[in-house]
Amino acid sequence: MTTQTAPQADTGLAEITLNLVALGAAVGANAERAFRAHTSRLEALGVSKDDMIQAVNMALRVKGDPHQMMLALAETTLTEGGGCCGGGGCCETEGKEKGDCGDDCACEAEGKAKGDCGDDCGCSK
Repeated sequence: MTTQTAPQADTGLAEITLNLVALGAAVGANAERAFRAHTSRLEALGVSKDDMIQAVNMALRVKGDPHQMMLALAETTLTEGGGCCGGGGCCETEGKEKGDCGDDCACEAEGKAKGDCGDDCGCSK
């Protein structure tokens, strides 16, 4: 398998745009070698780390959607209206963003240690 950083055909898109898209695709595919190649190419093209971070964050949001859908299915199937720990209190169910809860994770309220819920708990660890 080879990693190609240069566009193969004239698509009308700038090389920076193509490499930002490829960087996001590398994140989505868990392709470390492609990630490194496109990061290097973007640095050579003068793209800021902040712009690369935006592309990576977008890819992570897209990649996370199937995870969230399966989590919702598991919760509705396996718990009785509960949240990530089998009881209410997850940040997302309260309309907050992940990490907004700080130390008041529902896991701890149920006598579990912070992080026992796995990655699906809405609270930061």
